[in-house]
Amino acid sequence: MARVKGCLLVGSVPLPDTEAVLRQCSAGMPHRLKRIPDGETGTRNWFTYHQLPVFSQASPTMITQHVLNAQLAQGEYTRQQIDEGVEKLKQAGPLKTGYDDAAIESYGVFKTLREEGVMDKGTRFQASLPTTPNVLAPFIQDAFQPQVEPIYEEALFRAMRRIQDTIPHRDLAIQIDLAVDTMYWEGVDMYKPWFGGGDMDKSRDYIVDYIVRMVSQVDNGVEVGLHNCYGKFCVFTRPTYE
Repeated sequence: MARVKGCLLVGSVPLPDTEAVLRQCSAGMPHRLKRIPDGETGTRNWFTYHQLPVFSQASPTMITQHVLNAQLAQGEYTRQQIDEGVEKLKQAGPLKTGYDDAAIESYGVFKTLREEGVMDKGTRFQASLPTTPNVLAPFIQDAFQPQVEPIYEEALFRAMRRIQDTIPHRDLAIQIDLAVDTMYWEGVDMYKPWFGGGDMDKSRDYIVDYIVRMVSQVDNGVEVGLHNCYGKFCVFTRPTYE
């Protein structure tokens, strides 16, 4: 009879905080976890929704009225309005996604618990980050997405750089979440990609290109994985941000 030798946890765990997640997962799957996420607790408990303040505080014009698992109403904007909105975003200073802050804080908890023997010595800390479409598609108006893409991508790459500069490579695994990307790839009619012009082959080439760019940010010695899913925002409580 086959025996389970390992297990991969891809992200969210509905527990109060990082320590609770690490303790519970390690106890439930002892000696099976080669890498372990922090559970994406707190404001990160709903995939990328916590990224809304990154944009809404700087340039609220470009924000969608997000509705669960539904196509979004799109506004009409002049070229001037789009340029002004993007310029406000740039003037607000370098975008801070917070993924680096969360990973570094959680790694501190992970390291302490591993030293206590809660996790095996060879277990790595897993930091999960989304690709750009997982933030832009649900939360940024279509008209702004082409100009916002490089701005947000750069912010993600800065977060990845800081994570890797702070957490030892031998302790780190980076997971890249591909949810909206999977919808784009399979032609699911919920979000319309800002690239490809309706040509699926061109859209898929574009997707491959930006995934390769993101994977290329991962240093030698750091594990990297791709997590495909549809990532629907199926929750019972909607978080609010001021």
